[in-house]
Amino acid sequence: MAYLQKKMSLPQYTCVNKEIFLQNIYPLRKPVILKGLDLGDCRSKWTVDYMSIAGGNQEVKIHVSEVQHMDFMKKNFIYRTLPFDQFVHRAAENKHKEYFITEDEKYYLRSLGDNPRRDVADIRQQFPNLAADIRIPQFFEKDQFYSSVFRISSPGLQLWTHYDVMDNLLIQVTGKKRVVLYSPQDALYLYLSGDKSEVLDVDNPDLVKYPLFSQARRYDCVLEAGDVLFIPGKNGYFYHFSVEQI
Repeated sequence: MAYLQKKMSLPQYTCVNKEIFLQNIYPLRKPVILKGLDLGDCRSKWTVDYMSIAGGNQEVKIHVSEVQHMDFMKKNFIYRTLPFDQFVHRAAENKHKEYFITEDEKYYLRSLGDNPRRDVADIRQQFPNLAADIRIPQFFEKDQFYSSVFRISSPGLQLWTHYDVMDNLLIQVTGKKRVVLYSPQDALYLYLSGDKSEVLDVDNPDLVKYPLFSQARRYDCVLEAGDVLFIPGKNGYFYHFSVEQI
């Protein structure tokens, strides 16, 4: 069966300030790529060696997978703990001398609060030295700001398709990230289970098992270092992304 899913690109804006964002972009409730924002020193400072020193040796809980496509529903990964400095170096490797499953396993860190059951992720609390390097765009009031989730992953890793209920500013500091989004209007084609889609490989889906998926319209983009992707939460844009490199 031919895979003919319609693909569309996202609009891009350059050097947007708070006034422009709130007046011209936010009210449309559509995802856009923001370029040319001042993100601080992280753009130049966040090398593997620097982050491993500045981030310290605190232990972090990570996902470890022996395959490229991580599946949250089937749990085709394991949770393990590593000192942050060791994790950063492992995540930058394609082959590992030390590993949990295989020498080409992949890693993913999604930072958690100090008490994961009670505290939200906050880079200023969990990674204060690294937080000092990044300037998060101040488009919202402080009481509207919920969390700042710090993410690092191995080259080529793809996360499961899912959606968030809150507005997101996805900041790409280093490397590249491919992002695929779907409109909430196409939810019936996405085979949702809760906030996640059963369709794991959106590029080569099983259309015998998921025949309606080909009718979903997809929005494709590649985030370069320094790009910020605004994903509106109220409209529930489902998104799937893969990190090309750190």
